[in-house]
Amino acid sequence: MKQNPLNFRFFILLLFLLLETFAFATGKNKKTATTAAEKVEAVQPAFIVLEKTPVVVMHDTLFNVYGNIGSFTSKQRAKSIEKKIASLVDNYLFEGDSIKLVDTGNYLNLMYENEILMSVDTIQATQENKTKILAAQFYKNKIIATVEEQQHSMSWQQVLLQIAGTIGIIIAEIFIIKYIYYWYRRVKVMIWKQRGKKIKGMFGIIDDHRAMLTTISMAKVVRFLIVLIFLYFGLLAVFKLFPFTKHISDQLLDYVMSPLKAVGRSVKAYMPKLFTILVIVFIFKYIQKFVRSLAEKIATNKITIKGFYPDWAFPTYNIISALMFIFMFILIFPYLPNSDSSIFQGVSVFAGIVLSLGSTSVIGNLVAGLVITYMRPFKIGDRIKLGEYTGDVLEKTALVTRIKTPKNEIITIPNSNIMSAHTVNYSQSAKEHGLILHTSIAVGYDVPWQKVHEMLYEVANRTEHVLKRQKPFILQDQFRDFYVDYQLNVYIKEAKMTAKIYSDLRQHAQDVFAENNIEMASPHFIISRNVDGNHTTVPPKYVK
Repeated sequence: MKQNPLNFRFFILLLFLLLETFAFATGKNKKTATTAAEKVEAVQPAFIVLEKTPVVVMHDTLFNVYGNIGSFTSKQRAKSIEKKIASLVDNYLFEGDSIKLVDTGNYLNLMYENEILMSVDTIQATQENKTKILAAQFYKNKIIATVEEQQHSMSWQQVLLQIAGTIGIIIAEIFIIKYIYYWYRRVKVMIWKQRGKKIKGMFGIIDDHRAMLTTISMAKVVRFLIVLIFLYFGLLAVFKLFPFTKHISDQLLDYVMSPLKAVGRSVKAYMPKLFTILVIVFIFKYIQKFVRSLAEKIATNKITIKGFYPDWAFPTYNIISALMFIFMFILIFPYLPNSDSSIFQGVSVFAGIVLSLGSTSVIGNLVAGLVITYMRPFKIGDRIKLGEYTGDVLEKTALVTRIKTPKNEIITIPNSNIMSAHTVNYSQSAKEHGLILHTSIAVGYDVPWQKVHEMLYEVANRTEHVLKRQKPFILQDQFRDFYVDYQLNVYIKEAKMTAKIYSDLRQHAQDVFAENNIEMASPHFIISRNVDGNHTTVPPKYVK
């Protein structure tokens, strides 16, 4: 029975269409094959996993070889190809056209002077997504280009150019470094001239000279970094000139570029959050400016609020600013880098615990300082008495209050102690009512009290800084066994003059009583004098 030629052709065509469809579905046949056999070679099972080994020449990967050929593994094949390419590089009579493609059926060999450089089978071609002929041509072009490039780089003309380039780079580096040092010396002179002008001390911690030396040190660090950068890139350029060290140059450059790229990607990804933070800070900044301008107007009485004193303006502004800062930080916190990481949160909790445990007294002083501000027991410059200390208020802070005694002693008192101590404000009393100073004088019963009052009024009249419109008054304080205690009370407005006014009162009392030939001594002393026969205590110039 004869076979129908049409049925046979139809069967062949159907088989060809099936192969085409399967190749298209698996993605292995990207280019049009010239023959049906080549199309069949392009079809490989997708589940086959082959060992891959790179062919490396002068630290540069040319291509990969896949799987075994006979008893040769992919690693052995790659090593063999590398050695043969190296031998071609040493052959200065090499011509690329001498590499031929020889088809042996199962393999397509790359031949040079009857030596097989490498063999390409269907598996190798499939892994490259090519047919055997296209894959072999690709490997041939790669080998030719590599050999010619290596021979060119090792030619005496190229070596001379490389040496000349190295010398040029070294000379350029020398001139650049000299130029950097030249400008450093000029900047150093400029810094020296600006001492005490633009370069001044900082916050009282360092003086002008130390600030100048610090600026010079910073300039020296900048000079070192610039020199280091130029030397680093000069070394990269030298390594780049020679093929044997080109990979070192690429690696050194990667050491710098990889972190910079990573930082750049991180910054780019963080930009939306950064923009949000800037908007929040911008809004809070201008709200704070508005609150400060309001506080300044209240402090200068341009705006008056009933029951709100001007000296409360800035402390209240500070409190509002602190609360605004805390609220702003709460809003910004989720947008901070790595704010959601467990490490960041753990450190925040730990810092909060340490702060809370170590700042108990600090918080107490802060609260006390806040209470003192709104209690207004005293203000800067007032003469006050805090417990056993008397002096003028020099400074009020959130934590402590400093006073200066009449003996020029500076005393620092924690605000929490002030809350538990009695405070006497002499300046406020003197300003509002007139401060009363009193001194006691003992006079015997033999002197009429009218005479004593007259003399004490004279003492008050002679004393400077005693108020005249608020008349002094005299109290007969106590009756003693042999004398009477008379108490002279005077009004003053200058609380800081208390010590001097007391001294003047006692001095004038001695003068007035001596002028009137009356002793300022108790009868006890008089009896003792009569027994011993001593003279009167009145100075001779006053005795008539």
